[in-house]
Amino acid sequence: MVKHIVMWKLKSEYRNEKKPAVTLKLIMELEHLKEKIVQIKALKTAINNNPDNEYDVILEMEFNSMTDLAIYIKHPEHQKVVEYLKIIRDLKASIDYVM
Repeated sequence: MVKHIVMWKLKSEYRNEKKPAVTLKLIMELEHLKEKIVQIKALKTAINNNPDNEYDVILEMEFNSMTDLAIYIKHPEHQKVVEYLKIIRDLKASIDYVM
């Protein structure tokens, strides 16, 4: 089993009154990936509630293998979310590990 964790910090222009709408759209887009990409075995998202933390949104996913993760990364539905993220994110951190 492979765990894939990603965190994003929104650009400053989205860290104000726009933040709830932007983060909700991102969460919905991410959660819909589970329905569209069969390689995803588990998916959880959350919005950071700690104002002292740099990152705003987290994604945790599980895959059966690194091969399945690679399929997900290249999948057109994932790439659509990536394009949205390029507009709204400032920073990204990720890690993949075998459980």
